[in-house]
Amino acid sequence: MKKYIITTCFLISTVLLSLGQDKSDFKVFNDKKFTTLKKGVSDKEINAISSEVIRAVAKQLKSKTYPLHERIRKYESYQDPHILANRLKTGAYSQFENPTGIYFDQNDEIIAWVGDVNGNSISLDIVNWDDKDFSKETYKLKPGLNILKSHSKGNSYINYYTKEAKLANKIEVHILSGHINGVFQVANDDNKKWDQLLANAYGPILDIVGKKTQLAYSVASLKKYAPSQGTQLIQLYDSIITIQHELMGLVKYNKVPRNHMFGRVIWDGFMHADELGAAFHDETMPWVAHIPTLQKDCWGVAHEFGHVNQVRPNMTWPGTTETTNNIYSVWTRYLFNRKDVKLEREALKDYDEHKVGGRITTYMESAFVHKQPWMTQAGHDRMKRENDRGFAGDHFGTLVPLWQLQLYMAVVGEGEKWGNKDFYADIFMKAINDPIIDAKENSYYQLSFIKNACDAAKLDLTDFFEHSGMLTTMDMMVDDYTPGRMTITEMDVREVKSYASQYNKPTTPVMHYLTANSIDIFKGKQPVRGTKNSGIEKQIGKIVIDNTKWENAVAFETYAGEKLLKVAFRGAGSVDDIKTTVVQTPEGYTRVVAVGWDGQRIEVI
Repeated sequence: MKKYIITTCFLISTVLLSLGQDKSDFKVFNDKKFTTLKKGVSDKEINAISSEVIRAVAKQLKSKTYPLHERIRKYESYQDPHILANRLKTGAYSQFENPTGIYFDQNDEIIAWVGDVNGNSISLDIVNWDDKDFSKETYKLKPGLNILKSHSKGNSYINYYTKEAKLANKIEVHILSGHINGVFQVANDDNKKWDQLLANAYGPILDIVGKKTQLAYSVASLKKYAPSQGTQLIQLYDSIITIQHELMGLVKYNKVPRNHMFGRVIWDGFMHADELGAAFHDETMPWVAHIPTLQKDCWGVAHEFGHVNQVRPNMTWPGTTETTNNIYSVWTRYLFNRKDVKLEREALKDYDEHKVGGRITTYMESAFVHKQPWMTQAGHDRMKRENDRGFAGDHFGTLVPLWQLQLYMAVVGEGEKWGNKDFYADIFMKAINDPIIDAKENSYYQLSFIKNACDAAKLDLTDFFEHSGMLTTMDMMVDDYTPGRMTITEMDVREVKSYASQYNKPTTPVMHYLTANSIDIFKGKQPVRGTKNSGIEKQIGKIVIDNTKWENAVAFETYAGEKLLKVAFRGAGSVDDIKTTVVQTPEGYTRVVAVGWDGQRIEVI
């Protein structure tokens, strides 16, 4: 998660005449909100107004062309995002709620009337998203007329945050100055309004507000990649955030905040998350603002928002910063695009060759053959595990067992009830509610996660966690953004096993071989079938297995005597819709066996 430093300028609102404003400029108005003129006001009186801004307002009011609905709005309160973050143990949600739709140039006058604030504090934030020179300036507002000068440029927002989550009274604000840029709000607007906003925006950035998500993306890119699709685009983002809230348990336990998650365009770097929210370079808009592409692969968007939604430290202990956020990514991508599941279908080099499913194949060999502890397991991105700060595992490899748990509980349907989609919801909510322990060992949170997983599933999952390398003795420095020592003793392992023994074992002893390619086999619980030495094609150092000839095989194992040498999950290496499986047969191997969902093994060769 990249740190993004901002500068904030706090300016106190001035009295009416401090900028040399002529008080008589306002005598033409009929109401305190400055929304109507006195009856009979003449053109001469209007032309005599010294302020160019006020003169223009008066002229437009008289000609009935003043865009009142764009300039006077009622703004809602939101819980202070930092208080909310402490409550959920996440990063901060949007600090830019209540976009005004008004853009200010540098040195513009800020003229704003503010209604009753009911004892609350509000301000106007002007934020420059336009270029690399990010800045944010905060101008305190008081009830009545406020006249200030903008020292920056950018989109503006009414900063109205309270300590409590409940909705406070709305505050009415009339911004008479600045330039209309517009706000797209999915609750009120349609794609016709979207195109109008893109065509007429004064500044380069458009504010977009969904039910759960708020974006500030470049107008030029939105014109190019999302014409006439504003509603669909923000609804797609809302779907991504809804899935995260479901996994976090916020939906199940009725704790979804009113606050929005925030994403913005940036002009250097690539993608990251920081204290402002999720950030995406304008050059990534072909992926993150183009609906067909985003539907096909939403990984990057879910990943960066997932960083904000990581529960710390109970679900983000040393070694997992780039792992537990990807629980959101892998599940969202699966729901959006089940024909191209990332881990199963991505072609990468494993220990032997470049193949489809190389990431999972490498994880399985690292964990099951080489017995490397979780978070230190070699993988495509980090085949060299050890560095100066400790052991650094492949971040996508560490995700595999967390993905398998979700597949088993939510898709295969094991656990407390058929189709246990609440599995991670219960784990995350436990993590949110549990106290933060100043533990002497970083292993506290990992071992707690294992126990919480058993509780959520009502199953003894310790065999699975042993296979994955999560429940094994170790005493190593693990290297993520912040290195830490991970120490798990034999006593720790025994204690977790004793705790989990209150539950039954899963119906399968080989959950560690589950992938999206074998869901139906685990569901159907049919025996593995095949005829030895048939349905295979021998090649140098490997065999290619016809999966139709080896029914219900969830994986294949290669042995030398009783020693496991290689593993291949169903469909590994298959470029044609998992019709085949590539199984390595290194020098000295003696047999290959097919593995059924129930652990039955029959010889292939």
